[in-house]
Amino acid sequence: MIFGAFIVGFHIVLMTVAAVLAFVVLVLQVEVLAANRGRHRVAPQTDRALISYVVVVPAHNEIGTIEPTLATILPQIDSKGCVLVVADNCTDDTAVVSAAAGARVIVRDEPTRRGKSYALDFAVRNLASNPPDVVVVLDADCVPEPGTIQLLVSRCHRSGRPQQARYEIIRPEPSAGPIARVGAFAWRIKNSVRPAGLLSLGLPCLLMGTGMAFPWAIISATKLDTGHLVEDMVLGLELTAAGHPPSFLPEAFVQSALPPSVEGQTSQRTRWETGHLQVIFQLVPRFILRSVCEGNAGLLALALHAAVPPLALLALLLLATLVLSGLIMAAGGSSAAFATSLGASLGALFVLVVAWHKNGRDLLSPQEMLMVPGYAVSKVALYVRVLAGHTPQWVRTKRN
Repeated sequence: MIFGAFIVGFHIVLMTVAAVLAFVVLVLQVEVLAANRGRHRVAPQTDRALISYVVVVPAHNEIGTIEPTLATILPQIDSKGCVLVVADNCTDDTAVVSAAAGARVIVRDEPTRRGKSYALDFAVRNLASNPPDVVVVLDADCVPEPGTIQLLVSRCHRSGRPQQARYEIIRPEPSAGPIARVGAFAWRIKNSVRPAGLLSLGLPCLLMGTGMAFPWAIISATKLDTGHLVEDMVLGLELTAAGHPPSFLPEAFVQSALPPSVEGQTSQRTRWETGHLQVIFQLVPRFILRSVCEGNAGLLALALHAAVPPLALLALLLLATLVLSGLIMAAGGSSAAFATSLGASLGALFVLVVAWHKNGRDLLSPQEMLMVPGYAVSKVALYVRVLAGHTPQWVRTKRN
């Protein structure tokens, strides 16, 4: 009798989890399928001669990357713009190299307040005495495609809304191995395919930390120094809640390379995915409730978008729920949880294949798609640390 009650209770838990996962997969399906309905045409640019702008580049010990980055940014700057490098708690010659390349440099030295959010806040406060019309943010390791900065500035000024460029990982070299290419594919789904689906549906997008543009009136009135591990994601949600929803601009394009070392890739993924899970558990419920109370459809859509966990974790959760509910069914329990989790798993497989066929064949061969389960398994240790309460401190990703 006790065993039977345990089976029933455990099945109810599994059924709840399976239903939540099925809804998450449905959100993912809607976004991916909507992304393939066609690209939006870019509206004509306004007269950029009338728009002043500053490109802010936060840089913490970026001596190995800042010079080539500035070499791609500075040629895109006209007479109404400038580049501002924030040498943030640097112990190398980032400031010297940046100034020699032609950028304006400001130095921040606050070792107890580390992270991009503090650097952005410092830059905005520095600009307040002579504010530009638009502030563009680019990471120190990112390469903007020619014309990207002008496009971001023009669209941001014309729309009065924050803009987010398409942000992708440069295709990993063959020597990086298939797991790295699977990671780049997952990144493309997250930062290109799904935001394109939101754009197609007329919805806002999350911010991605680089390739962002803000009207001065908005960014100057926004609290930036949050210190969150994924300050960009939080900022996108906060701006949408405040009535300034960011818009995805796929024609503007920035790229960065994966860190060359396994250690660098691991620390980067740990920071991003831990921060993402913190947002899901701590902030998403609050934003969903607020969106319902205020009738803010854009905020609701963006909160549900943020509620989709990293794809590797989603795959692991689906597999675990499928196996456990199958055991319950084999023990004589209800088949409802198994049927729900099976349907969600097949739905996730379907959307993954669609995304690969439309957007990933240049990254992965059909044979390499079989590495997706291995990619998910490789992150088990990361998720165990997160569940154990481990919160990484912000550290610069090792690239050199």
